[in-house]
Amino acid sequence: MSYIGKPSPRLQLFSELKGKIDGFVPQTTDYMSGFKLKFAEGAVTGYMSSKLQAHGIYTKVMEGGAYKMEFNSMIDFMNKGVGKKCNFGISISLGPG
Repeated sequence: MSYIGKPSPRLQLFSELKGKIDGFVPQTTDYMSGFKLKFAEGAVTGYMSSKLQAHGIYTKVMEGGAYKMEFNSMIDFMNKGVGKKCNFGISISLGPG
């Protein structure tokens, strides 16, 4: 089950509930909720899951689709290990996609 709302021309809100059942007994569930904010220079997307993982993405697309660049980050609030809590990355795609 999912919900998508658009309270303004630049802001989109979304949420999703996934579940797996065996007969009438729920086995697993996962909830995710977030936002996408569009502006002239790019877009910012952020969401968090019920597994306590928060994601943030900044996307920039060159006019005409010559390239697409993304900065990604993820924080896992449930992970207790040292150095395994945060991930950062960048991706660049060339050409229309």
